[in-house]
Amino acid sequence: MINTFHTSYNHGPVPPPGPPPGPPPVPPRQGYRGPVLPTNTSLVKFLSVMMLLLMILTFGGFFYMFHRLNVQVEFNMCMASRLDRLTPEQRENCLKLVGNSWGTGQDGKVAFLSGRGFYTLPAARLVLTKKTPGIKVKDQLNTLYWDQNHSMTKKINLNSDGSFTVEQPGYYYIYSQVSFSKGHPKVPLRQTLWTRKPDKDKKQEADWKELLMSYCSLPQSSPVSNVCTASQAGVFELQKNQQLRVNVTSSDLVNEESTTLGLFKLQD
Repeated sequence: MINTFHTSYNHGPVPPPGPPPGPPPVPPRQGYRGPVLPTNTSLVKFLSVMMLLLMILTFGGFFYMFHRLNVQVEFNMCMASRLDRLTPEQRENCLKLVGNSWGTGQDGKVAFLSGRGFYTLPAARLVLTKKTPGIKVKDQLNTLYWDQNHSMTKKINLNSDGSFTVEQPGYYYIYSQVSFSKGHPKVPLRQTLWTRKPDKDKKQEADWKELLMSYCSLPQSSPVSNVCTASQAGVFELQKNQQLRVNVTSSDLVNEESTTLGLFKLQD
């Protein structure tokens, strides 16, 4: 049977088929990291170097301050131990002069921490030399000679004959410590601090005047090696270019490692 039914509805033309799908994406190669984002490399390096320098300066400054305070504390403890050996009158005068030197209150604390007002004054800490120079003068055979390379001197001059000269006049605190490792069979172990004023003839030994003297003793027949120390300290008024030296019973009996001498000027 033939269908003769007709309608006026029109379906229209059929759209053409779409394009075929493209090929799949290529997988990334091994080790490929993709595009690198632009960065300011020179600025980053500069900031890194500046931060490193800042850290080095910071830690270096703290280490310097700690070392300086530690040295100052050790020096003050040494001075305090020497102070106990003074007579009451000398101790009182020394404390007054030191108190005026450091000051009181906040200014004194600042001077103590910074070293201002102290290290600008003449001072010295002398270390005994291990090589005694050739001595032709008989009176200098038992004079102690100080090492110029390892001694600390400020406005104090070391001389070739074992003496030392002060450049500025004023009151000085002087301490001397001499250790002996052997005893002498005939005379006691002794150290003497001598001084000579600048107006005296340098060739006359009689111009030297005694300032301090101390003794110590060691047993002659002791099977064990021992050491005795003779210490002395005092405050003296010295003139410009005035000389000082230390003589001992015998320089061959002196222990080099524990022998020292120091002095510093007290502020007016």
